[in-house]
Amino acid sequence: SVWTATATSVGARTIEESTKKAFVINFRRLIQFKEKMDIIHEVIKATTIALLTLLAVRDEKHLLYDLSVLILGLTLYSVHEMSHDAMDTTDFSQMVGLLGNDGEDLLRESPFPGGVDNPNRCLQAMTFSSRGQRSLVSGLCVSFFVVLASFAWTVVAMMWSVGEDHDWYTRFGIPEHPSPDELEHFVTLLLVGTVMILCHLVFEWFYWREFAYYMPLKDGQPWDVALNGTPPGRLNWLFGLPCMWFSTPTAYDDLRMWVTLAGMDVIGLARNVDANRPMTVVGRVFAEELAFYAIEDPECAGRVRKCLLSSKLFDKRNKIFMKRPFLGEVNAQGRPGVQLSGLSKETSPNGIEGFYQADIRKGEMPSELGVELVFFDSRSGEFHVPKVPEHDKEGAMILRHEKSRSFLHEMLSN
Repeated sequence: SVWTATATSVGARTIEESTKKAFVINFRRLIQFKEKMDIIHEVIKATTIALLTLLAVRDEKHLLYDLSVLILGLTLYSVHEMSHDAMDTTDFSQMVGLLGNDGEDLLRESPFPGGVDNPNRCLQAMTFSSRGQRSLVSGLCVSFFVVLASFAWTVVAMMWSVGEDHDWYTRFGIPEHPSPDELEHFVTLLLVGTVMILCHLVFEWFYWREFAYYMPLKDGQPWDVALNGTPPGRLNWLFGLPCMWFSTPTAYDDLRMWVTLAGMDVIGLARNVDANRPMTVVGRVFAEELAFYAIEDPECAGRVRKCLLSSKLFDKRNKIFMKRPFLGEVNAQGRPGVQLSGLSKETSPNGIEGFYQADIRKGEMPSELGVELVFFDSRSGEFHVPKVPEHDKEGAMILRHEKSRSFLHEMLSN
């Protein structure tokens, strides 16, 4: 075998460490949260429409002001829609239905009895941000809007405090004092824009709190909610547990690595069979898409669970399956591999983990994602898992009856 025990490979981990991974959906809270977030979204949409109805072009000055406010409002709505779009599973469902699983031709050549499948369609359909550019652009835009609105309200407050007898307007390059009708129009548009900004800030804060959390470790083990109570951080003591979370930082990093290799754009890229091809993992994957898709119906939940458990690590650029070297294994024959960087320190001390080709024809099993999908009932405090589909070709779902499993017993008792 090429997998020897002569040295420790980069980012290698023990088998025990790789089995404590779960993606937990607090489904009651998720359903209620979506309803509340949809209300905020409707308010933002309504204020955007209000900007259109309030346009009043009387002269060149009004035209310039109204166009500026309209452009800024549409820009803010576009930024908001990027976040809200992940809560709408329509596009995600269409993508899952159209995509095929990676590496099916290779898996047909495997010698394993009964064959092997790679149900990674959901991973290919996921939205991701390459290196956090999406969050950076959104943050910069919103910061600009906040500063601009604060400055505008400062001008309005000064105007109201000093009255018409003071030449305050000359300090801001305004040639003459606006008439009462003009001031009313300008302040009304400013008020509508400010409502948009405040609603978006509330939306983004709760979105960050509910969808970007993973449990801390306690004594080297995943946090046990039943045993340890509410975990620290994100104002959990005030708002309760979030809508979803990963049991460990490693679970989220593994999802990022699988999505990086399966979701990369390979058009125009030549194959690269170097043994240590460097690559940076995507900065963020929008796992909330999986959560909203999973609560649509039991079939979707089973499909997501099978994807998270059984998706094989597939390098789309080289069209090969990959294997994670566990502690003590090295790539002794220099097979094609990839060194993924940008990981958390909890996953790898130096932020890098290596993977190498798994020879399907010789009976080597590729690494599986191995993340368990768990539903958490915030009312009873119980965990359960959905049924896994045995067959999922062209949308046909045959569910295997499965006894109820205890997440706490299976995932946290190691």
